[in-house]
Amino acid sequence: MAQYVMDRPYKPLTAVNKYNAVIIGTAAEQTCDVTGGANVQCIGIIQETIAAADVTNGLVASVRIEGVSTCIAASAIAVGDRVRVSATAGRLETVAATTAKQYQVGIAQTAAAANGDWFEVVLTPGVQIDT
Repeated sequence: MAQYVMDRPYKPLTAVNKYNAVIIGTAAEQTCDVTGGANVQCIGIIQETIAAADVTNGLVASVRIEGVSTCIAASAIAVGDRVRVSATAGRLETVAATTAKQYQVGIAQTAAAANGDWFEVVLTPGVQIDT
C-alpha cells in the first residue's frame, strides 16, 4: 500500500533528535528549531538526528509536514488521540480536555505507553482547535 508524505528541507538552528516536533526558525528562511514550550505551533516532524557539528556545517534535514510520521511521546497516548506539542522539547502529548486555541499536530495512529515511546501520527500541523 502506498503511503504519501511531504518532506521539506530545513536547516536546523540547534542539535535535534529525529522524530522531534520543530518550529520555524527565526534566523533565516528555511530554518527550523526544536520546540521550546507546550502548545506551540510546529511546522512538522524532523526525520533525522542532527548533531551540533551538523548545525555548524549547515546540514539540511528533512521535515515531514504532511502524511504519517513517527513521533516521540511525552506521556501515554491512545490510538485516535489528538496530539499537540508538550512542554518537553520536541515531544507530543494528548490535547488538553478543556483548553481553547490548542495547536494540533495530528492524530495518533498507534499508542504510546509512556514518555519517550515512539508512535505514529497522521500530521495536521497548524490546525488550531478548541476543546
